[in-house]
Amino acid sequence: MNILLWIIFGALAGWIASRMMRPRLGPLANIIVGIAGALIGGFIMNAFGAMGVTGFNLYSVVVAIGGAVILLFIVGFFLRANTKNPTEPAREVQKPTREKQPLVSPEIRQKIETRFPPKAAAKEKGPGIIFVSYRRTDSADVAGRIYDRLVDGFGKAAIFKDVDSIPLGLDFKEYLDEKVGECNVLLAIIGDRWMEASDSTGRRRLEDPQDFVRIEIESALARGIPVVPLLVRGASMPPEEELPDKLKKLVYRNGTQIRPDPDFHRDMDRLISALKRYVEQNR
Repeated sequence: MNILLWIIFGALAGWIASRMMRPRLGPLANIIVGIAGALIGGFIMNAFGAMGVTGFNLYSVVVAIGGAVILLFIVGFFLRANTKNPTEPAREVQKPTREKQPLVSPEIRQKIETRFPPKAAAKEKGPGIIFVSYRRTDSADVAGRIYDRLVDGFGKAAIFKDVDSIPLGLDFKEYLDEKVGECNVLLAIIGDRWMEASDSTGRRRLEDPQDFVRIEIESALARGIPVVPLLVRGASMPPEEELPDKLKKLVYRNGTQIRPDPDFHRDMDRLISALKRYVEQNR
């Protein structure tokens, strides 16, 4: 094959292998991995008495993909081993400080202190650094995938997610109030049915002051805790006029989309990177 066909051949094989192994390579890296995979695959096939790369055909592409997958696996293995090397010196990180929130009127301050006593807000930070708020009828499956990636990134002790973290026998509402006050950031997962979810009487759950999702987000907004909307299932930010008064500030919080595959892991990588500064406040 001439140089142009090798480039096209390598780009195709490298791209397919990268999608299988999910390292998200660039165009040039795909070409290099594909050509190297063709050499590795051809060497392996020859070792077993079979043909290697014979030209721009389906058989040769499969051989190149197999070699590229083997190459990516080996490179990924050594990269992960190097990342976990205990002899590598820890990097000193300057802990960011949370900016002070603007002063509020005495009436609003009194309402906040009545609902959230100072002794609860002054408690030492607990393990639930990242609070995951979601509605089960709206996004339970997506929330589960998001939770799993957060646990992989920060550890289970750093994430608070409903029944997985609530001890048996405690008042659910009081416990949520307390835990929201202990977290550094709240992730509000909003799906396409988040606004329309209703109870058995047909009443919208957001209109119920005792709705747990509403309690969680209102508590974080009242305390000045960062709230990050995560838009899933193609949802958009809810209109301000359709939210209860205490939730209207939610629409001005900068959020991000968490799209389905093949973009899910890429979106989660960006989210985890942005959340690191909140987690480091407790370390």
